[in-house]
Amino acid sequence: MLSPLLHAWNLNLGYAKRLVADLPDNQMAFQPAPHMNHAAWVLGHLACTADMLGAMIGAKPVCPPEWTSLFDWNSTPSSDASLYPTKAVLLKALEDAHASITAALPSVPESRWTDPTPIEEVRGFLPTLGDCFVFVMAAHENMHLGQLSAWRRVQGLGRV
Repeated sequence: MLSPLLHAWNLNLGYAKRLVADLPDNQMAFQPAPHMNHAAWVLGHLACTADMLGAMIGAKPVCPPEWTSLFDWNSTPSSDASLYPTKAVLLKALEDAHASITAALPSVPESRWTDPTPIEEVRGFLPTLGDCFVFVMAAHENMHLGQLSAWRRVQGLGRV
């Protein structure tokens, strides 16, 4: 199952890049509705979440520590673009985080997939390391990329 999971993970990265390819930096934090997840927040959130996942298997983090409060699951996106890194920086972090997971996962012993999820806050619905990886790499990323697609459409931008 690792090969299909990594394939989906890489498809997500390609989709993320296409979703923001035509956006200038000054549009990345635009919020058509208050508190709406915008492109800058989504890319940073996905990169930081991948870093969190990578930490569970010993992968080197790529996001600066100060990004945690800006992009974690308790953060609120802001329309102040000056708070966020540039699109290029965010995309590089997402690419690097994806590459880190892709490189590290094949060496994780299969027996570890049944280990308890190390994050207590999510253990109730993602009880094992395997559950956590599949959810984050497939469902979580796809959910946020879907938000980004909808964010584009409410602005009159074309579908990707």
